[in-house]
Amino acid sequence: MGWLWTFNLVTMALLFVAALRWGAGPERICAATVVAMNLGDRAYHLLIGSDTIYDTVDTGHLILDLAAAALFIGVALQANRIYPLWLSAFQLVSIVAHFVRRVDEQLTILAYGLLNYALYYFILLILTGGIWAHARRAKRYGPYRSWRSDPARSVPFPEPTPTDRPI
Repeated sequence: MGWLWTFNLVTMALLFVAALRWGAGPERICAATVVAMNLGDRAYHLLIGSDTIYDTVDTGHLILDLAAAALFIGVALQANRIYPLWLSAFQLVSIVAHFVRRVDEQLTILAYGLLNYALYYFILLILTGGIWAHARRAKRYGPYRSWRSDPARSVPFPEPTPTDRPI
């Protein structure tokens, strides 16, 4: 276990604990997604018995990235927050890196590695900022909705009065 995995493990654990302590539903789901990405990556490499594949598209990482993107996008569409949109965007860039690698085999290993793995650290920073912003807002203004509500379902449509009906 190298220093980078140790750093990822400690950072992931701290973010998950912070999300449980100061976060609400969106923060907890996003933090759990980061945990699943890390543990899934570790399980994937133990299963295939090798390190990251840089010379071709790493299908295992593509699947992990797609699953994480689906979760981040789901949260972004329903959460009463802005930062999940950023998480989704960075995760989608990571997915695009796999397809760029497939289209252009000449893409350097460094570029593929940066596009695919360096973005993870931006995701950690964004999630940290999201947890901090939520905790600050909840402390300043009190509890607030974590999820957007559907206006069509939350506010009943008023029955028309006799004066509202067309003649």
